[in-house]
Amino acid sequence: MERPARLEQLRRKALDLPASPGVYLMKDGPGEVLYVGKAKVLPRRVASYFQKTPATARLGLLVSLVEDFDFVLTATEKEALILENRLIKKFRPRFNIILRDDKTYPSLRLTAEDFPRLEVVRRPGRDGSTIFGPFPSSGALRDTVKSALRIFPLRQCRRPDVKNIGRPCLNHQLGRCLGPCRPEVTPAEYRELTEEIRLFFRGRGRELVNRLTAEMKAAAEGYDYETAARLRDRINNINKTLERQTVDRADSDMDVDVFGFHRRDGILGGALVLVRQGAVTGCLPLETAAGGGLDEEGAEELSLLTQYYGGGAPVPEEIIWPGRLDAETLETVTGWLAALKGRGVRIQEPRRGTEKLLDMARENARAALDERLNRLGRNQGVMVELKARLALDKVPRRLECFDLAHLSGASAVAGLVAMEDGEWRKEHYRRFRLKEAKGGDDYGGLREAVARRFSHGDWPEPDLLLIDGGRGQLAAAQAAFADLGRQPPPLAAIAKVRQEGDIDRVFRPGRKNPVDLKAGSAGL
Repeated sequence: MERPARLEQLRRKALDLPASPGVYLMKDGPGEVLYVGKAKVLPRRVASYFQKTPATARLGLLVSLVEDFDFVLTATEKEALILENRLIKKFRPRFNIILRDDKTYPSLRLTAEDFPRLEVVRRPGRDGSTIFGPFPSSGALRDTVKSALRIFPLRQCRRPDVKNIGRPCLNHQLGRCLGPCRPEVTPAEYRELTEEIRLFFRGRGRELVNRLTAEMKAAAEGYDYETAARLRDRINNINKTLERQTVDRADSDMDVDVFGFHRRDGILGGALVLVRQGAVTGCLPLETAAGGGLDEEGAEELSLLTQYYGGGAPVPEEIIWPGRLDAETLETVTGWLAALKGRGVRIQEPRRGTEKLLDMARENARAALDERLNRLGRNQGVMVELKARLALDKVPRRLECFDLAHLSGASAVAGLVAMEDGEWRKEHYRRFRLKEAKGGDDYGGLREAVARRFSHGDWPEPDLLLIDGGRGQLAAAQAAFADLGRQPPPLAAIAKVRQEGDIDRVFRPGRKNPVDLKAGSAGL
């Protein structure tokens, strides 16, 4: 069917949808979900995609790939909001919102145990623990934790029954643990220490110093000089740490998230300034997919919000939102956030005292988007070169690569790594423990691993499958697809240099000589 006729058919199908809130799923010919969106009124929203002249080039790219769509009716817009978030996480459509690092910025958890410990975690969960963060830099966070544990000697062991231990560990002997396993250390004494660390990580270090100073003076007046000296050392260490903290203070002592957005070439970028107990603790970049942003005005920004918090990020007491939300949308989003948090959440328009934070969020959004678009441009150029040099039918978007390893012939494994749009997709990495092929049998190992990987029909199909090795390994991969009775994706094998000065050689099926990839080329 000609494309204009196909668009008209899809438009008519859209106009026949029930006039109800819901979620729609745009699909290509093979049935892959390209985009998930929500709508207050499904016919009006879905039909707007299939116009003769697309509103933007990105919309035109999506529509050129769409062959059909599905829909799910919901009773309310709030239900559509929640379902959209769930379906995006399930299908990971290429034209939908994504978040850098897969939304796994580290947080700090003070566990909900009788004798709590500090943990750096990626997904905090909701188990009653006290959560600080998230923090943009995991390295800086771990350094901060090391410094904090020298000041506040919490236990570092993971034993569930602290009191049922024969003797204190080495950390206690080095003065780095209070030693809750000792009979003389009471839960009340340990709780006092955990309260101090709560104040410290909530940005109330000065309040903590004042409290400890009063305790030090009281100990000295009572002639308890050993306790006074210990408190003096703790105060000095806290002051040194506070002197290194240069973040600005907000006008509130609450936990607040401040959103900022920036558009370039029709693509939205975002950033989130984190304010914890009045102290700015960092700024997280938020990203949209290069083809996203196809919903009603303002919906793309809201999708960033719903996917960020829906992915498990801590919900603050207040959110500063750079724009007006209509009453219905405001009620829907705040109700959804309150259900996640377990109590009320406020979404506020910018007010006096938040201008600097909003400027910070907007500037970080602009810088992150500029960097990402420049990176995507470079990556696209590389993929165009690979299409030409490897004689592929289309520009490869998804790449997968296999390699084998063993220990002196034992413990043979195959590793699979994946890349999309020039960026690693670590959540798609796989390791296969080889069951049939023995270590050293590269051909048999590749044949087994490739067959097992492509027996999973629900895994994404690569646009190029790269095998570590030469023509023999390439033939083994082809044999695996013959065993499965299916056509392989585009294949290539890369053989390492034989001697200094050579370049890696890339082989393609049906070709005796290596592909002409020049030394130093971006494609190679």
